Amino acid sequence: MSRQLTTRPGPLDEMVGRQPTDLAFHTDSRTLVYLIHGVTGTPTEMGYLGRRLARHGWDVYATTLPGHCTRLRDLVRTSEEDWLTHVKMQLAFARERYDHLYVAGLSAGGLLALDSSLTVNVDGIGVFSPTFFYDGWKTPWTRALLPFVMKVAPLGYLLFHQDGPPFGIKERRLQAHKRASYGSVSLLRRWIMGLWTRMNHTADQAISAPLAATMGYPIFPLKTLTNIDRLSTLVRSRLGEVTAPTLILQAREDDITGPRNGELVYNDIASIQKLLILLDDCYHVITVDKQKKAVADHLIEFFALQSVSQGRLQVA
Repeated sequence: MSRQLTTRPGPLDEMVGRQPTDLAFHTDSRTLVYLIHGVTGTPTEMGYLGRRLARHGWDVYATTLPGHCTRLRDLVRTSEEDWLTHVKMQLAFARERYDHLYVAGLSAGGLLALDSSLTVNVDGIGVFSPTFFYDGWKTPWTRALLPFVMKVAPLGYLLFHQDGPPFGIKERRLQAHKRASYGSVSLLRRWIMGLWTRMNHTADQAISAPLAATMGYPIFPLKTLTNIDRLSTLVRSRLGEVTAPTLILQAREDDITGPRNGELVYNDIASIQKLLILLDDCYHVITVDKQKKAVADHLIEFFALQSVSQGRLQVA
């Protein structure tokens, strides 16, 4: 029988830098799993995984990265340094309040998890669809512009890439929902509604935030792609310093970042306990796609093994 989730007070209520869109599950556990969504994504990408982890008996916190779940202008104003600072600050808060702390992230969130483990002592890392090389079968054409954009900074604020099918998702129902929300007509309608709202002296955030908080941003500013590129360069240079037990999960058919990314993490980290698993029948956003149950199962099994091992060490 599955554990019934209920809302209750707990240490995560006082999380530093907490946002209304953050997800928190209290189970009165001394173990916390901290989840990081992908850049331009939202904590809802971690909703199913978070509930599964909480039903297993662990506290869960899914953060909102700076610049997300509000307006695109907020994303453009942030950088990889802001994301790193935010994650490390919240992990440091959690480390003081939990006996066991695990961190897992999707795409660029996985890179943030890896790098943060070098600052905050964590008991295990989950890396989902890591983003170092855009070598998936649907690589954005804007990727080729990055070297030029990085030299002409203003262009990064003016040029955008609009995401298109399959949106990192193989499951047809979710893909169709994304298509309806991110289509040109839908985006034009949202822009008109936002313009009308501003003309009537009310906050445009009231129109844009609800969709941004659940679906993420439909377009990538090239400036943000540049930030991700800088993040990947930084993290890749420090992979050899990562020693925490690490589970890497990636889709064989990843449409954005192919299996070579997961292999890079597995081969370069210094962790003694590490495992790379390639998943079939899903694309990039594996936490919501057709293999989301397998993602949760693998992560729970891996973290549970670390908890048992650490318990044995403490007894010894």
